[in-house]
Amino acid sequence: MNKVTQEVEEVKAKQVIEVRPAVDILESDNGLKIVFEVPGANSNTVSVEVENGILSMKAESAITKGGYPVRFTRAFQLSDAVDIEKITAKTCDGLLTLNLPKSARAAVHKIAVQ
Repeated sequence: MNKVTQEVEEVKAKQVIEVRPAVDILESDNGLKIVFEVPGANSNTVSVEVENGILSMKAESAITKGGYPVRFTRAFQLSDAVDIEKITAKTCDGLLTLNLPKSARAAVHKIAVQ
């Protein structure tokens, strides 16, 4: 393999196709459930983090598009109503499910009027 061919192969190896996954957001009295479609990803290839009120998800997929690996990425601004310390995440059958419970601050507080 000549040097030019080797450099082209190295550039191709670093390229990925970034895709915004389809998402369902469900709200209940207890909080939110966010379900991402991430085919080809699993718990070892998914990362979820919250920084400065932004929930970010990145998932490396085993599938390819046009010969390039696929990376799913998505981010959402969170409200103060979400208890970020209690967020849970699970992958199963190409879906990433996040449960975002409401914080105590989001509960309705009755105030006695005198």
